[in-house]
Amino acid sequence: MVIRVQPKRAIFKPAPYDTRRRSRRLPSWLILLLLGILTGASGMLVLQTSYGPKHLTSTEAQKLTEELSSATLERQRLQTKLDEQARLLDVAREDSEKLNRALKDELSSTSALVKPLKEQLNLFAQTLPFDPRFGPVGFSTANFIQEKASTKVTYLLWLLQEKPDRPEFKGLLELSFEGVYNDGRVETITLARSQVTFGHYLHVTGQTDLPAGFVARRANARLFDLDGKRQITWRVFPIVVK
Repeated sequence: MVIRVQPKRAIFKPAPYDTRRRSRRLPSWLILLLLGILTGASGMLVLQTSYGPKHLTSTEAQKLTEELSSATLERQRLQTKLDEQARLLDVAREDSEKLNRALKDELSSTSALVKPLKEQLNLFAQTLPFDPRFGPVGFSTANFIQEKASTKVTYLLWLLQEKPDRPEFKGLLELSFEGVYNDGRVETITLARSQVTFGHYLHVTGQTDLPAGFVARRANARLFDLDGKRQITWRVFPIVVK
């Protein structure tokens, strides 16, 4: 009889000095983490490229620098111009103030000269003739002059109230000129009425153009109330041709 003896299986016993390495796999959570990081970085890169601010090239950066320098120079030019305008305004203001002071001084001097003249004029007005037959308001005297071969007539009228303390008169003055043309036609030319206001007296001066070929013979002066409906007084004056 034959007896077979089976060999014993080798039992694994780790040795403390065994230099053989066992194969290891990366854990799944680490793989997912790395994939997430790669995916996020790729997404950020895509977003930055598509929607984020674009990076300037060297040419674009140089162009932007030149535009900035040009804008700075333009701002400096405008500031210089503004400063110059401010300086001119200051000079103009000073000149205006000097002119105002000079005009005030001249006005004061003129007022000082006018005052005695006005007093003399008041004395002269008291010597003017007044005819009470034409009412308390009327014409004292007048001069009408027409130059030969000219259509211009110059005039001076003195309007007077009978007493200096009478109320102020307000009315309308109307002047008309009677004369003939060179062909013998007779006509009366009436000027537009003008408003007058005066206390004791008023002198009215003026000049008017008559039609060509018209020679005035006499002038009619009328005073109306402010409505122009009621005639206050009326005088006729000769016209002197010089």
